[in-house]
Amino acid sequence: LNKQRSPEVFETGIIVRGLSEVLQDKSKTRNIIGMIKGNDPDLADEYILIGGHHDHLGMGGPNTGSRKPDTTAVHNGADDNASGVAAVLEIAEKLSYNRDSLRRSIIFTTFGAEEMGLLGSKYFVNNPVVPIEKIGVMINIDMVGRMSNDKSLQIGGTATSVSGSELLDNITGSKNFNLAKSPEGYGPSDHASFYGKDIPVFFFSTGPHLDYHTPEDDIEQVNFEGLKSVSDYIYYLTWELANRDSSLVFQEAGPKTGQQRMKRRKGVTLGIMPDYAGQVKNGLRADFVLKDRPAD
Repeated sequence: LNKQRSPEVFETGIIVRGLSEVLQDKSKTRNIIGMIKGNDPDLADEYILIGGHHDHLGMGGPNTGSRKPDTTAVHNGADDNASGVAAVLEIAEKLSYNRDSLRRSIIFTTFGAEEMGLLGSKYFVNNPVVPIEKIGVMINIDMVGRMSNDKSLQIGGTATSVSGSELLDNITGSKNFNLAKSPEGYGPSDHASFYGKDIPVFFFSTGPHLDYHTPEDDIEQVNFEGLKSVSDYIYYLTWELANRDSSLVFQEAGPKTGQQRMKRRKGVTLGIMPDYAGQVKNGLRADFVLKDRPAD
């Protein structure tokens, strides 16, 4: 049982009845929130939210979401999602130097318990620090530290606002990337919680890799130049959103509900890493296939 993570089943001819009890081991986690107040009297009560989750998998082990569940070791999560948190902090610092020029207000949030099922962001949207209808757009930054040589930048939620896709093409720095746009708002990270509340979203990622959810996701693998270029691009996007005359108009793009995506996976898996940018219309594109798994 300890080795295979599954029971051996056989007939004994004996009927056994029993009772079981579930003991919950609760832990407390927190969201971290900061704000830069806008200066336009007519727009300061409209908010742009920039966020990324700050939790990861700890020491790994069985039932933690680690893709090496038999290895107990520090899972630093340099890309997932220290890279996203670093980008949030970089953008916040840069915007703070120009706060007097911001028309709308900007909320910066790092979420807890994303790996447990988006718990931090779900709590936020149900217990908002400002009226939820005043949040005009949510920018989610999750795994932006592995920019590849082809400069591919995945952006989800591009059709959750009427003009979102066109806006991305016209932001300073857009020509530095191959933008892989996905229209749908629902996805495997904290932006899904906001999309479910009719808020336009943008989900930024440089994509999955073989070190995802393993102890090998370390700082030595981070592409810092690429991380800075992504942060700069999101900064210019945020600046535009904060100062344009009109707000983004929400539109539904794909289902808002479905089985809650959890990064902790149990049972049989195919052995692929999906392309979360979702560019393929007929089928599912895999970014890579794991060795010695069914899809190999």
